[in-house]
Amino acid sequence: MYWCRKGGVKLNELKGKFPAEPMGWAFDAGKILLTALIIFSIAQISERNTLMAAVLASIPIVSVLSMMMMSHEGQTALEISAFARDIVWLLIPSLLIFIVMPWLIESRGWDFYPALAAGLACTVTGYFLMVQAMEKFGLSA
Repeated sequence: MYWCRKGGVKLNELKGKFPAEPMGWAFDAGKILLTALIIFSIAQISERNTLMAAVLASIPIVSVLSMMMMSHEGQTALEISAFARDIVWLLIPSLLIFIVMPWLIESRGWDFYPALAAGLACTVTGYFLMVQAMEKFGLSA
């Protein structure tokens, strides 16, 4: 549970006090199409220029769009702020895949999919450990 540092208000107490307008299936379909378009675009660009694709993939588009959608769906600024703060802490373990996978391919001669699986396993383990640390030190819910 998050606390607003200046007011001591629990965010869970605010839920339900700011009703979100009901979103229809068209809005949900739009979110899915936008996500697919971003992924498709980056994959297409990577065929021509891997550096440009990497730059585009590294932009926190998903996080920014998620926060915009959270706001549009009625979540408070405090809830969105807590979400953004959690993302900062979870960036650290998310980097493991980008360290482990290339190392296994380039230094150990692994094929792509086994290296990807190992990188993902390291990342999931890192997420688990980071969430445990965040809870232990009061950095999150």
